[in-house]
Amino acid sequence: MKRKYMAALAATAMVFAMPFAAMAGEWKTNDIGAWWQEDDGSYPVASWKWIDSDEDGMGECYYFDEEGYLVAGMMTPDGYMVDADGAWTEDGTVRTKDMTQIANTVASDETSVDESNSNSWGSGEITVTVDKFMENMYVLDEPRTRAYLFVGEDKALLVDTLMADDQVTELVRTITDLPIEVVVTHGHPDHIGGIGAFDSCYINEKDASMLPEGIATQLLSEGDRIACGEFDFEVIEIPGHTEGSIALLDRSHGILITGDSVQPGPIIMTGENVSMQEYADSMNKLLGYADDVTYIFAGHHEYPSPVEYIQYAYEDALAYLNGELTGTPLTMMGAENMLYQGAHVSFLLDQ
Repeated sequence: MKRKYMAALAATAMVFAMPFAAMAGEWKTNDIGAWWQEDDGSYPVASWKWIDSDEDGMGECYYFDEEGYLVAGMMTPDGYMVDADGAWTEDGTVRTKDMTQIANTVASDETSVDESNSNSWGSGEITVTVDKFMENMYVLDEPRTRAYLFVGEDKALLVDTLMADDQVTELVRTITDLPIEVVVTHGHPDHIGGIGAFDSCYINEKDASMLPEGIATQLLSEGDRIACGEFDFEVIEIPGHTEGSIALLDRSHGILITGDSVQPGPIIMTGENVSMQEYADSMNKLLGYADDVTYIFAGHHEYPSPVEYIQYAYEDALAYLNGELTGTPLTMMGAENMLYQGAHVSFLLDQ
């Protein structure tokens, strides 16, 4: 078996050794958030960047998410804190760097800067990796989301569909020419983005309204089964993140696919029809299946996660419901939210 760590996180870990500095460019904003745009129109994605915003010669380091937007007021995916303005901090102090030193380094070694830009996803391009995790199971992974492909004798099963610009059918066709059936774990855009390439999909009834028009639905409910070759998935309803969130359990392989519901976080609990109480109840329900689970496959973060994350999610959800977690204000994607960090799992809620 084989696991590939998300390329975006590997890139951010390198950036402190090979500074990626802003020598030209400007801040841009829209109704979603802020980003840094270079003079050539490119922008940093899933990476860090030193920027001298006030042109005083000293730069601050900022992290930009998988869509290129500034992350502020939280911990970044690689474990560093950024303040409300998005600047990297340690022990509450903003870290700075003499930008004239970086300028001299850039001027003397243009090649190393080009490599740093590439490794830090500075072009703004998204790459999907295809990883064979076990026989007839593939992980289609990119910094914003993830999908899973299972190949049988007469058909393939695709769990979630990546983003619209990922051309998921072209990726699948590099693996198999078999007919493709699609099941989605829930109806959020980063899981149904590529659904337009298909005529129909399996989905829980409570999330079916989130699909675009023209997609025929085959409704799933508790206990339904979806088989593909040697894989036989049982549907488990786990509302909370969305009303119609589901998990898929293949007992024979120990595989549990959880969408966005079991992962380190932040688990997004914003908008309508979300419920922390239902989420906690769903995690308690999943604990009843833990003995049959070896691998947890989520829609984000490192994969697979250990089965202990079911217990972690349940305990931290209870801690939130019992008022034991302190919220930190966070602006993400233009919305004012609160981030609650538990012992292992974090949750993002509306203010």
